[in-house]
Amino acid sequence: MDNGFRYQLGDLVEFKKSERTTEEYIDIVTLIGIIIEQRWVFTADNKFKVRTSDKDYWIREDHLKLLSKGTR
Repeated sequence: MDNGFRYQLGDLVEFKKSERTTEEYIDIVTLIGIIIEQRWVFTADNKFKVRTSDKDYWIREDHLKLLSKGTR
């Protein structure tokens, strides 16, 4: 079913998150999770709620990388 979103519910995705940022140090980690919700945004990039092992995150579409399509 094509609902206009680049990623679908159940897709496995990867994104980067800054854990700690100071003047001298930037700690970036790569997280992997599953798309659990979609949000259409008229004036900006669509957002997706990604569930990781420890927390849920709202991530912009352009910050996600598809690892595997979910089963339909």
